Amino acid sequence: MIANKLYRMVAKGGQAIAWRRRQGGSPPSERGGRLPSDAARQAVATFRFEVIAPLVVRPLGPGERAHLVRDLAARLWKTHDGRTIRIHARTITRWAARYKADGFGGLLPEERTDRGVGRVLPEQVVTRAVALRQEDPERSVLQIIRIIELEGLAEPGAIKRTTLGDALCRAGVSRAEVTRHKQTFALRESPYPNAMWQLDACQMLHLADAHGRRRTIYLVAALDDYSRHVVGRLYPAEDRPALADLLKRAVTARGKPDQLYSDNGSANRSDMLATACAKLGIAPRHTRPYRPQGRGKLERFFRTAEMQWGREAQALIDAGRLKTLDDCQQFLGAWLHGEYNARVHSSTGETPEARLSHVHPDHPIAWVQPQALADAFLWPETRTVTAVGTISIEGHDFEVAPELARLKITVRYDPYDLGRVLVEHDGRSYGRATPLGALPAHSRHVRAPEPPATAPAPERTALHELVQRHDEEQRRRQIGRMRFVPPPGPAADGEAR
Repeated sequence: MIANKLYRMVAKGGQAIAWRRRQGGSPPSERGGRLPSDAARQAVATFRFEVIAPLVVRPLGPGERAHLVRDLAARLWKTHDGRTIRIHARTITRWAARYKADGFGGLLPEERTDRGVGRVLPEQVVTRAVALRQEDPERSVLQIIRIIELEGLAEPGAIKRTTLGDALCRAGVSRAEVTRHKQTFALRESPYPNAMWQLDACQMLHLADAHGRRRTIYLVAALDDYSRHVVGRLYPAEDRPALADLLKRAVTARGKPDQLYSDNGSANRSDMLATACAKLGIAPRHTRPYRPQGRGKLERFFRTAEMQWGREAQALIDAGRLKTLDDCQQFLGAWLHGEYNARVHSSTGETPEARLSHVHPDHPIAWVQPQALADAFLWPETRTVTAVGTISIEGHDFEVAPELARLKITVRYDPYDLGRVLVEHDGRSYGRATPLGALPAHSRHVRAPEPPATAPAPERTALHELVQRHDEEQRRRQIGRMRFVPPPGPAADGEAR
């Protein structure tokens, strides 16, 4: 009796407190409460696309589709709010059908019909349920509910299976997590070029600025899993602008991949990258925390780059022969194109350049229009327009359409070009915002390289000569394959007809 009274008291009187704890604000009103924000609905839709991406980014046969659905339903997924769940195959199929019918908008969550109704469980019920699951990991949620009802902690029918299941997931004791065993690893290789890219960054060099301070330079690289072909570039920071710039260069050079495999770094988990992948039709995949084994090919490339190029480049920097980031950038490009991508790989027996050209007839290269590629990586921000039709972005004022005054809008801009700010509201485009003053060359979020320290001019080194000899040899081979074809007409004296 006491437990039943306590349950009713918490379920009724504690709704407001529990709602504040979950939402971080005031409880919903009796009229139905607040609608979820556009950002929250966008995050849910982006997560759903990550789940169904293998089903929608390329044509599938009936057998392959069924196999993928079973595989996706068996996986553990980390939701946008931090929960670890499994998703039923019927749900995955339904999301894929909505995406094919309505595009990205079909994945946006629908409005709840029970807004304003409390769904909190008493603390003692959750604590008891966690203990029962830890006692027997194979115990189902329905069994746990039945035991709690028999113990008198809740009235029969008061606890719903989905509500308690969500509580167990948040507590980290879902049956999938508790019963998870250690896994073994097998060698894996994509079946065709651009089936999957591995993306990561590592610290590669230390370059002194004008004040003599040593700044860390990062190598950001995208490796094609089939060919081992690498597109890489050096950046002064491992952040979103660097990631977006590298991916735009890689997609321009090789076409877009079906999947993008990366770790759980802040830039790789950013809304910018998730939205760009959704707009381009790329399936983002992330390794589990503290398990980098799935990106072994890229980790091996970083080791090769450090041993064969990084040490040589750092020695040239210390000797004053490479003094700017642009010098290092050119040196890296010469090594990538003249050595790494042009050398026979020990695992494939071919050069990455040659293997990249093995285009599968059923999976041709998917090129992206330059404007669509640039728009996909624009940064989204939410702003409220003032009464005079202006907004502020990073301390700079812009003018928008007068009819947007006092409305909340979405702006999208390139951190490398603040002069191009696109304005959207309720899915409708309102063109560009007009700057009301001078603008900097780039966003404050972009870490530009500082002026270099004074140093002697670069000199030729053994590695310079190696790269040059390789390029010259490639040109000689190309010229040797050319044949001279004489023009039509009578042959000269002594020439055979």
